[in-house]
Amino acid sequence: MTSHRWVALAWATALVLAAAALERHSLDALPRVASLLQHEATHIAAHTLLYGGLAFLLAGALFHDDALAQPGAARSRRVLAASALFAAVALTQELVQVLFRHRAPGLEEAFDLAVDVGGASLGVIVWARRTGRRRYLVARALGLVLHPMVLGPAGMFAVASSAFGSTRPAVYATLAVTLGLSPAAVLWQLGLRRGWFSDRDLSRRDERPPLLAMCVLCAALLWAIAAHWRLPAVLVESALTALFAAILFSAATLARFKVSGHVAVPVGIAVMLTATSARGPWPFVIAAAAVAWARVNEGRHSRAEVAGASGLAALASTAAHLAQLTS
Repeated sequence: MTSHRWVALAWATALVLAAAALERHSLDALPRVASLLQHEATHIAAHTLLYGGLAFLLAGALFHDDALAQPGAARSRRVLAASALFAAVALTQELVQVLFRHRAPGLEEAFDLAVDVGGASLGVIVWARRTGRRRYLVARALGLVLHPMVLGPAGMFAVASSAFGSTRPAVYATLAVTLGLSPAAVLWQLGLRRGWFSDRDLSRRDERPPLLAMCVLCAALLWAIAAHWRLPAVLVESALTALFAAILFSAATLARFKVSGHVAVPVGIAVMLTATSARGPWPFVIAAAAVAWARVNEGRHSRAEVAGASGLAALASTAAHLAQLTS
């Protein structure tokens, strides 16, 4: 396993050094190469592949067969170590770039880090597919890391920052929507502690209606407040998207069709972002693909349930955008 660790270390070092070299040395003598490297698609693809490769190598170095046979606490420490190493490399590369450019970190760096995380998700999925045992463990971990409670606020910040073009109003908008929908999260936590729900994913369809009803109520109140007080359009549209999604998911549940909320959140966000950004949806498209794989391989959903969630989320986001345009 020592050789795997050296390869991972070399890859991480190369990422940082390459970023420094590209920032320090001009490529004016190679205009075609410079144009290719500056193209947005190349930039996104490079981050996805390079950090997907880093995640793949770190997983191979730290989660060999002997490590996977260790108790859960020992595996958790390895997960934390791998996450810390990955974050250190990604943050260092971004820091190197902003230092050379003599400016403070901003939305550009946040976008790059989001793409890096998406690439890492794909990297560990590729690694997990090598054996069935690893597949379940990775699927479970991705289900937690890419949980709606994480992707929801992150996605709202992405949508708001894309609409405003600034960090501060995006933070306020994210806080407003998060607080508006927080009663549903409180009910979810309370239900888990009181035993109202059999598990954190509400796997049983008959347990979902109360939580979905709370989601409908919260989204409706948030939309009514945003529309009445003429708050920024992004807040109105986000609330309307949440309302449409909650209604559609409630209808699906009453029709005895189980759909994945984990998948719906990144899909809905990706569709919302297409209205204001050509590149913004990419991290959430990756997240949607990764969490769809995770939910199926963890045994939480079928492919049909994942596809149904994607369709309903896309429909809710599109309908909300059209309603906002015609209002």
